[in-house]
Amino acid sequence: MIVATAGHIDHGKTSLVRALTGIDTDRLPEEKSRGMSIDIGIAYWTPDEGCTIGFIDVPGHERFIRNMLSGVYAIDHVLLVIAADDGVMPQTREHLQIVSLLGVTQGTIVITKKDRVDAARLKDVERQAIDLLNSMEMAESPVFFVSSISGDGLTALAERLRGVASEHRQTASTEEFPRFVVDRSFSVSGAGTVARGTVVAGTIKTGVLLVVSPDGAQGRVRSLQRQGHNVEEAVAGERCAINLANVDLDQVDRGTWLVAPFAYRPTDRIDTLLRVPNSVERDLKHWTSVHLNVGAADVPARVALRNSQAIERGKEAFARLHLERPIDAVHGDRFILRSQSATQTLAGGVVLDPFPGKRYRPDRSEVLTALAASTASTALPALLAASADGAVDLDWLAAAFNRPLAAMSAHMPADATMIVAATHLVFSHRSVSALRQNVIDTVREFHRQHAQAPGIELATLHRNLARSVDRDSFESLIKRNAAAWGLVPQGTRLRAASHDSTANAYDARLWKQVRGRLEDLEVALPSVRELSAWSGIRLEQLRDLMHRKSAIGELVKITPERFALPETFDTLRDRAIEVAETSLDGFFSAADYRDRIGTGRALAIEILECLDKLGVTVRHGNSRTIRNDRRHGASHPASPPMRLRTGAQR
Repeated sequence: MIVATAGHIDHGKTSLVRALTGIDTDRLPEEKSRGMSIDIGIAYWTPDEGCTIGFIDVPGHERFIRNMLSGVYAIDHVLLVIAADDGVMPQTREHLQIVSLLGVTQGTIVITKKDRVDAARLKDVERQAIDLLNSMEMAESPVFFVSSISGDGLTALAERLRGVASEHRQTASTEEFPRFVVDRSFSVSGAGTVARGTVVAGTIKTGVLLVVSPDGAQGRVRSLQRQGHNVEEAVAGERCAINLANVDLDQVDRGTWLVAPFAYRPTDRIDTLLRVPNSVERDLKHWTSVHLNVGAADVPARVALRNSQAIERGKEAFARLHLERPIDAVHGDRFILRSQSATQTLAGGVVLDPFPGKRYRPDRSEVLTALAASTASTALPALLAASADGAVDLDWLAAAFNRPLAAMSAHMPADATMIVAATHLVFSHRSVSALRQNVIDTVREFHRQHAQAPGIELATLHRNLARSVDRDSFESLIKRNAAAWGLVPQGTRLRAASHDSTANAYDARLWKQVRGRLEDLEVALPSVRELSAWSGIRLEQLRDLMHRKSAIGELVKITPERFALPETFDTLRDRAIEVAETSLDGFFSAADYRDRIGTGRALAIEILECLDKLGVTVRHGNSRTIRNDRRHGASHPASPPMRLRTGAQR
């Protein structure tokens, strides 16, 4: 369990930690000489076997709030320290406000220097502390009176912490990628760069590769230390020091993160839920310049609010933060906003979407509302219901929640559909049903207006019906469901299965003439140009007719300029099978096939290449075999023979 102190300067935070642990957390010479904490200090206490409490002692001076913020990001419990002689002071309030905005709900109030005041004063300070806590979210926190000098009250406080630690069970999610927030880095002679901080998610093990975010440098974990001892792994909720190989000291500084390579995705804008406390001086306005304190980082940013509104004191609202430089962030990360001069806390918040699009969509509020109420296991169903188009990018969602794709897809509703194209896109049953009807209606209307067109362009359908969905995923969804919807995809077009673009008197007259010619020539397939010259039909007109006939299955396209009747194509396919079966080893050449069908070499090769594309034949160098499933009628292709035979192809 990690416990942080909080409170005003000179209220005895460092002395209290030293009295509990025997460790002086003031390590800097300046801290020693000035008698006050400047940076965060670390101490460990093991009250019972298997139970360790890590103390983070933070500076109390208002000038060092930034350092204080870097220490309280990933804590489990706060010790709010109030000196009995001073009572509640400005930094008492600000520190408590900060930890409350960061979502810390467990705390203990420690009134120090009890030996300096009488009982009445202690009672008065206790009332001040309780009133302060009632304004936050830790009203149930108990109060202890101690003297770090005499030791009076320390035993009771120690028992309180021992009890809290024994109840605390920090378990690392096996689904989360590791994330480590760095609050200090230094170099050790003979070892290299060492980063100190807290494991926020997952498990970090020796030997694994980590990426410095947002820098992008990669380093392998050479060794791990926890409480000064070498260990093989550290889990979420534990502080440790990581010795990194192949990473320079200037690449790892306070505020950086160490993350798994799969989870490395810096961002310079985040969508958030902001809460403005009652205690601030004014409402938070649109485009206010702020300091974003997230993890141990301090990054200048601006607050963007919808319709240039303001967030009133005591209220919360969705806001987008535009950052001056990239950060590492995932859903659920807590943060603090401070004024541009970094002298006042303005708001606290939680990251909802670390990777938002550049523009607001009409359903953005609904999506953010779903994210605000979601965990990793409930997010996908909630977002499918909230999204206007009923589609969720699973790659984005997995990255936002810092989890593998498989972990997020495990929560996909049974009636949802996943399409793997440009991304893994999940469609709700509602959206697929609505899209089905829209597509069918649009295709029918297109056929009514353009009866001779072979079909509507898929790109047109995408643009008119589902622009918010990426085109590859849209077309994949259409092609997957086309048959069930009574539709036929043909290249870049889509038509109704019942639609015949040649069902008119003029096309019927031309087709009767051309079909007769194809029947007469049989396997000696004429080109479109040759048919045009023979029939007197304009070349472009005839070419269009032939392609439309192939779209409805009345012709088989051998090449864009040569077509065969289905029965003729069956004959050409059967001849290829016969040639293979009469061969000693199942292999045959283009010359063998040419001789079998009695055509020229160029035409034989065009037909064979068509058979290759259709999966009837398999080419091996200059020879071919018949795919076994085509030979025996199997529904799945078998592996072709590996033995090759030489022979001229072209």
